[in-house]
Amino acid sequence: MNEILIRLRNERHLSQEEAAKEIGLSQSMLSSLEHGSREGSDTTKIKIAKFYGKSVDYIFFASKIT
Repeated sequence: MNEILIRLRNERHLSQEEAAKEIGLSQSMLSSLEHGSREGSDTTKIKIAKFYGKSVDYIFFASKIT
């Protein structure tokens, strides 16, 4: 599960559907990314990082660093 991605969305008070629409993804794709069942392409990760104003590393890899 990507807690960072979920937290960023919740901080903006957006539903998955609202966030996905603004980012340019389907709701099911965003759900899959948030729950870790899909990784997403580099292009998708960049879109999300730009939307939230964070780095790709922070959103997708920070929780994997021990």
